[in-house]
Amino acid sequence: MSDTQLRVGLEFAPGTTDDCKRLIGQLFKPGDILGAYRQARGTFKTGDIVLVTDERDPSGFEAQTRLEYVKKLRLGLGLKAAKMMRVLTIAHKSAHAIMSLPFESEAFWLVIIRGPQVPVMAVLYVTPYEVGAEAVN
Repeated sequence: MSDTQLRVGLEFAPGTTDDCKRLIGQLFKPGDILGAYRQARGTFKTGDIVLVTDERDPSGFEAQTRLEYVKKLRLGLGLKAAKMMRVLTIAHKSAHAIMSLPFESEAFWLVIIRGPQVPVMAVLYVTPYEVGAEAVN
């Protein structure tokens, strides 16, 4: 019998900048993000989820489906919507599509509002890893 245990961790999609990774790491614990995603997935009965939070108050997440988020974003952009929607990947691809993962996998968008600046958008996904018995104890 093996002394290893299987755990999960959060990873960033390729191309995520170091600044983005650092910001997310400073604001959140991986378990909090993953818990919010799993709760939203159960609530909305879909894995195509966006977690939104504000950099000034990262105490929680507003979870919504990606389609609902894009709809609200389009309305909020007003006259600039058509142009912005063409260049925002979130408007066209689920996190699963970006990572080429099956829909049953755990992958999602995390959006951090930063005042009047363009929000920080990142794709995160869950990856399993083994932990040896010496690391568990």
